[in-house]
Amino acid sequence: MIWKFFLLSTALFYFQFVRFQVQAQPITLEQAEAQFLQRNLILLAGQYNIEASKALTIQAKAFPNPVFSADFNLIDPQNNRVLHTGSTGQKSFGLEQLILLGGKRKSQIEIAKKNQALAESELADLLRNLRYQLQSNFYSLYQQQTVIEGYNSQLILLDTLIHYYDQQAPKGNVALKEVVRLRSVYIRLSSARSEYAQNKIETMKTLQLLLKDSAQIVTAVDNQYFETLLAKLIPTDLVQIAKSKRPDLQAAQQNKELAAINLKLQKQLAIPDLTLNSTYDQRGGAFQNQVNLGFGIPLPVWNRNKGNIAAADATQQAYSIYQNQKELEVSLEVQAAVTDLQRSSAEYTKAKRLYNTDFEVVFAGMNENFRKRNLSLLEFVDFFEAYNESKTDFERIKAQLALAASKINYVTASQVY
Repeated sequence: MIWKFFLLSTALFYFQFVRFQVQAQPITLEQAEAQFLQRNLILLAGQYNIEASKALTIQAKAFPNPVFSADFNLIDPQNNRVLHTGSTGQKSFGLEQLILLGGKRKSQIEIAKKNQALAESELADLLRNLRYQLQSNFYSLYQQQTVIEGYNSQLILLDTLIHYYDQQAPKGNVALKEVVRLRSVYIRLSSARSEYAQNKIETMKTLQLLLKDSAQIVTAVDNQYFETLLAKLIPTDLVQIAKSKRPDLQAAQQNKELAAINLKLQKQLAIPDLTLNSTYDQRGGAFQNQVNLGFGIPLPVWNRNKGNIAAADATQQAYSIYQNQKELEVSLEVQAAVTDLQRSSAEYTKAKRLYNTDFEVVFAGMNENFRKRNLSLLEFVDFFEAYNESKTDFERIKAQLALAASKINYVTASQVY
């Protein structure tokens, strides 16, 4: 009774799975990437960071505001008057303007522009990482769904055989141990499918987050696509492409340049700024209606900004070392990715040559011969398990090849494939 309930539950699960597959519209990687670019919330937040950096660039170009001051008489004790500001009273006005010297304003504008470029590089690197995450999960989901579909077909076949053997065993036409053997194969295959199904849930959840889509996702991949991934690669060319396009390497260079500009600015800040002022005084100066012109400048006696200059110099050297380290890291990542793709290509080429339509033909023949009792149960089960392992491994090899190609795109920040 328990066994029949188990079979019924599995069958219901399969039919629900099939119904879900029919309802869900298959999506290609190109369609998924288009939806990702439109909906991904992290990318939208990164775009707002760029807008903020642009606003700071505009702000850096602004000149310091002039300062206007006014002074009015409040109490005139000599004439016993309040607010004596008329023609016989007293009032004064002043206008003050700060003049930045030493090229400080220019350096501040350069820093703002460099920060804007850095924000754009960081967004591009974020896009590169998220796109690779999208592609990796897409091909993983494709593998999981394909393997599960294969398992479902095999489980239906086993279910039919078990049902037949359950009827024949009480009649003495087949041994009970053969029924038990088929059931154990079914349980083992169902367990393997459940593991893939669990992984599929996690993979799909990640894809749904990337696409901002709560709908179920069914992947669609043309088998001819895998053939296009077997082209020969020249590692030195890919390294040059990566060095010219990798946004994280560009960000490292921009940080180095930003540190150099900041060092220049800190040296400029040691140069005093000039303050110009002009005042009008009605009766409080040496003359009536007096107009004055003056200036002020700090004396660099106690503070010459030496600490900030030293800190900026150390930061510049640190970013220079980091940028050199990043270049080496990019080169090694490209070489490793090429090696992995070459290995995956060789494995796929060999597997495809070994796994062809003969497998399906032989499997159909083995199944038919087993039904006609021309094969022993042991022979059939051995072939059945080997056949399923081969199909699963071949799907793994295909997904591995696609992931290796995606890694080439990732490490070079370009659409090589």
